[in-house]
Amino acid sequence: MILIQLTLIQVDFGDGIAVSYVNLSSMEDGIKHVYHNVGIFRVTVQVDNSLGSDSAVLYLHVTCPLEHVHLSLPFVTTKNKEVNATAVLWPSQVGTLTYVWWYGNNTEPLITLEGSISFRFTSEGMNTITVQVSAGNAILQDTKTIAVYEEFRSLRLSFSPNLDDYNPDIPEWRRDISRVIKKSLVEATGVPGQHILVAVLPGLRTAAELFVLPYQDLTRENKRSAEDLEQVSELLIHKLNQNSVHFELKPGVQILVHAAHLTAAPLVDLTPAHSGSAMLMLLSVVFVGLAVFVIYKFKRRVALPSPPSPSTQPGDSSLRLQRARHATPPSTPKRGSAGAQFAI
Repeated sequence: MILIQLTLIQVDFGDGIAVSYVNLSSMEDGIKHVYHNVGIFRVTVQVDNSLGSDSAVLYLHVTCPLEHVHLSLPFVTTKNKEVNATAVLWPSQVGTLTYVWWYGNNTEPLITLEGSISFRFTSEGMNTITVQVSAGNAILQDTKTIAVYEEFRSLRLSFSPNLDDYNPDIPEWRRDISRVIKKSLVEATGVPGQHILVAVLPGLRTAAELFVLPYQDLTRENKRSAEDLEQVSELLIHKLNQNSVHFELKPGVQILVHAAHLTAAPLVDLTPAHSGSAMLMLLSVVFVGLAVFVIYKFKRRVALPSPPSPSTQPGDSSLRLQRARHATPPSTPKRGSAGAQFAI
């Protein structure tokens, strides 16, 4: 009689998956498991048979190679405004990383363990931001340029739907199309190229941001004012609304550029704020209403007859009351007149 030796192997991989094996025929290749996330996992093995039992624990550090780094930050900002820069990674979960930031005129980098930083620029000009991400033995980096001005205007652009069919959503394509759009705007409006910056945004549907920038002439004496920015913005909006801006993506494929929003506004602060003129008008209406109410109460009080004094003769009292009856009553506002006053 042959006795079959039963051996039970239980494995917990530490990521929520546990398996059991009974009488494995061969252990030459070991037990295989695929981890879908990075991290440190506690792997436990329990073996039982008729001869006894045994267990083992293993801590497994799972990493993932970093493949791509994208630096996300605004294309244009204003002086002394806080700017947020974020390093976007692919894949997003890689493990322990070190970030090295170079920005402005700093001679020493900023080293962090977080993928985002905040900073300010105190002077106008073009500034280069670079982030280096270290993951194990691999180091990847990305560099972006940000323009800093005292003020600017911006306008969201949209395109013919057929442009999405040719959008691979990669940085190189967005840079090339941005240059083509800028050239089309300059040709259609006559606005100098120094006034315009176009940035195609990631993702679908295809959209872009048009920035109207101040600039100085070659002598650096005649700097464009806020009024100039408004005039240039109005001209650009006018041409876009007339469908005058378009370009040829490839032979037979025309792309129309138009304004997604009909007003150009400075992207300085998106925090909602109350309008000073609206508050002043509201206070004016309240004061007018109070004045109408006070005048009405005062006239009514003056028109009411005063009670006769004890020393007055009966005849005088009846005469005074008769005069009061025949007196013209105060003009009482019709219902809704106060509301009409407030609505002005």
